[in-house]
Amino acid sequence: MENIEDTAIVKEIRNDYILIEMVKTTSCDNCGLRMLCHGNDKNIVHKIKTNMKLNIGDTVMVAVSPGIRILSSFIVFIYPILSMIFFYVIGKFLLNFNENFSILSSFLGLLLSGIIIYFFDKKYGNKIKFEILKKIEK
Repeated sequence: MENIEDTAIVKEIRNDYILIEMVKTTSCDNCGLRMLCHGNDKNIVHKIKTNMKLNIGDTVMVAVSPGIRILSSFIVFIYPILSMIFFYVIGKFLLNFNENFSILSSFLGLLLSGIIIYFFDKKYGNKIKFEILKKIEK
């Protein structure tokens, strides 16, 4: 699998890292995840270590591995569904809840998965490694 490339603009330069702002492209309009990334026109900023000689305002090509994107998609979209099913099965067959309480327990699983995803994002969200591939000349 090859890396998926995105465009970003250098916003800040510090001692050993830079802050980049991801550029919303036309491919974002066709992506099902657009509300997560660029919802409400918010800007996505990432901190990257680099030895490249860059200036504020430079445009760079960045990449993140497809494995990270697949894992992120799984955590955001599949894990909550699996959590709902798990809590339903536990409620229905292990705790012998009636149908209504089993459904309520599945929603509890959904809520719990949302909380877990929130804390997972807070702990590991900034540790996703982006790689600067090249500077884009204007």
